[in-house]
Amino acid sequence: MKASKTTFFLFAGVAASLGSLALAQTAGQKQNKSKPTQRPPVVQDVKPPTPTPPPAPVEAVAAPTVEVLAPAPVATPEAAPPPPITDEAARASLKAGTAASATGDLRQAELAYRAALTLAPPGEPGDTVAWEASKRLGFLAFEKRDPRSAETFFGAEAVLARRLYFSGKISPRAFADSVQRFASATGSMGRSGESAALSFYAQEIKSRAQAEVSSQLLNRDTNDPADSVGNVRVAASGLCVVGRDPILKDRVSCEDEEGARGEALALQARQIKASAPPPPTKAEREAKEAKNKGKGG
Repeated sequence: MKASKTTFFLFAGVAASLGSLALAQTAGQKQNKSKPTQRPPVVQDVKPPTPTPPPAPVEAVAAPTVEVLAPAPVATPEAAPPPPITDEAARASLKAGTAASATGDLRQAELAYRAALTLAPPGEPGDTVAWEASKRLGFLAFEKRDPRSAETFFGAEAVLARRLYFSGKISPRAFADSVQRFASATGSMGRSGESAALSFYAQEIKSRAQAEVSSQLLNRDTNDPADSVGNVRVAASGLCVVGRDPILKDRVSCEDEEGARGEALALQARQIKASAPPPPTKAEREAKEAKNKGKGG
């Protein structure tokens, strides 16, 4: 009996358990029907990001040298080179000045004559062209009624003529004509004393040249009374007309002009002294005194 009771109780416990289980399952199903099934989130295996290493220190790199090219120069017309300083160029300028003067273009003529003075070779090789250019500039100054400039350029002409005459490059007459033009220009400036001395100088140059030719023809020495007179002292003015225009500074100097003026004044003084009557002798003085006393008595 005991075994059966025990077995009974065992079956009863199992049945109760099974009943409770069935009730629980039924309740769960009801709950599942009322609520949607939620799936648990899928957790992905995410690896932590690998830390980026800090950038390596950038070394200072020199900036590449960029060669800046200058802009190409714009082609401009080049100035014509100055003409060479030759006797041919100076003479060509003289010729151009003469042509301009013939057409009445005095301005262009003056520029051409000045260019001839500049282009004439320095020293003795260019003196002939400079002499001619100075003479033409003097004539142009007279045409423009500019006596001051006329005296300046005729003075330079006379100085250059003197130099050329003593070197045997021009005739005595050409020298005398240059001096006479200088005398006329000096007179127009009101210096009559120097003008007279220069005029005498010009005449004396011609006279002595003629006497020289005569002496050669007659085969005898010339005898000029002025040459027997010793040195005379003259007072020349300190005026320098050739220094008025800078274009003449490399061709003639104030010392050259002073020499020409001094020579003219000295020659005039010697001639005056030589032409003066000789002093009376003792007998002539006594006779003159006796004559004066007789008139008085």
